[in-house]
Amino acid sequence: MTDPEHPDAIRRTREVLAYRNRYIDVYDDEVAFPSGTAGHYLRIHARDEGSGVVILPVHGHLVGLVRTYRYPLGRPQWGLPRGFSQSPDPLVTARAELHEELGCPEAEFRLLGTMTPDSGLLGTTVAVVHAAVPAVPDSAPLDSDEVTGTRWLSPPDLRRWITAGDLDDGMTLAALTLARAHGLLP
Repeated sequence: MTDPEHPDAIRRTREVLAYRNRYIDVYDDEVAFPSGTAGHYLRIHARDEGSGVVILPVHGHLVGLVRTYRYPLGRPQWGLPRGFSQSPDPLVTARAELHEELGCPEAEFRLLGTMTPDSGLLGTTVAVVHAAVPAVPDSAPLDSDEVTGTRWLSPPDLRRWITAGDLDDGMTLAALTLARAHGLLP
C-alpha cells in the first residue's frame, strides 16, 4: 500500500536492527520500493535525545578548524569542531565540543539552523552553531586522542583550502554555506 501523500516513498516492511552501541543504531531494513520490488535499505540513527552539532568558531575574520583522524576514510581530515549531542540543547553541546576540541572555554553562541549530513544513510539532523570566540586559544585541545591539530584561517586561506581539496569535510562545507547565507562569512 502506498502513502497517498508520498507515492514515491520507500516503505519499510520490516525493521531489522543490525548493530547497536551507546551512540547509534544501525538498521538493515526490509523495504518495498514504489514499483513493488522488495529490497533492503541501511539507515543509521543516533540514540541521543538531540541531534549532533557542528560549530563554526570565528575570531574576528578567522575561522577555527581542527585536524581529526577519520577512521572510515583512513586518514586525517580538517574540519569544524563537531560531535554527538550531550544535551537536547545544541548550545550546551556546542560549548562542550568547542572547549574539548579547540580549547576555547568561552564564546558567544548562535544557532544558525540544522542540516541532514547524509540523508541517504543517517536519520538524524545536525545543529549548526556559530561561536564568536573572544580570543584564539594558545593551548592545545583538551582531547589529544581525537584532535591532532588546530588552525585559524582567514577567508582567503579558507577559500584556497576548499578549492584545493584540503578542506573536504561535507559537514564543514555545509556549515560554511549556511553561515555565508546568514551573512556571517565574507
